[in-house]
Amino acid sequence: MLLAARDLFIAAGYGATTLQQIADEAGVSVQTVYAAFGNKRAVLAQALDIAIAGDDEPTAVNDRDWMRDVFEHPDPRVRLASYAAAVRRIHHGAADMFTVVKAAAALDHELQAFAETTESRRRSGARSVVAALAAMGGLNPRLDEATATDVVWTLNSPEVFQLLVRRSGWDEERYEQWLATALRSQLLA
Repeated sequence: MLLAARDLFIAAGYGATTLQQIADEAGVSVQTVYAAFGNKRAVLAQALDIAIAGDDEPTAVNDRDWMRDVFEHPDPRVRLASYAAAVRRIHHGAADMFTVVKAAAALDHELQAFAETTESRRRSGARSVVAALAAMGGLNPRLDEATATDVVWTLNSPEVFQLLVRRSGWDEERYEQWLATALRSQLLA
């Protein structure tokens, strides 16, 4: 149901997608969708979570195997390359959904808080990467952690991914390499 919802939200937009359409696309009754989620806002929230993580496991993104080197590798350059790979992975599945959430919040005032929470979570993720770099002594000493967080949060944004990959035609590997290089040049001594 969530994959059907994701595809419909991306193709038609949140406002134009109905729970009946989600049910039809998933091959279930609309009552099944209501029983599983309650309302369309909950479907959107869970569809975004799955798009970010890549599955429905209850493991936080920062605790996943593909994030381990971001927080544990002894070389800060490798940490940032690993982070760029993780951001690429997240945006491969979720960049379009981040756009859907932002547009949905403009239509449905009850989704504004969800959209703000989504951005807050992205910023918190950026802060955790910066804090891990600082703790290992890898952060450029001329940067304070707040400024470094601003830089990471901006560079890893779905908007930048959309501009470079979707609009400028970069492939995702080129985006990942660019992001790794940009992060290193901005954050490391």
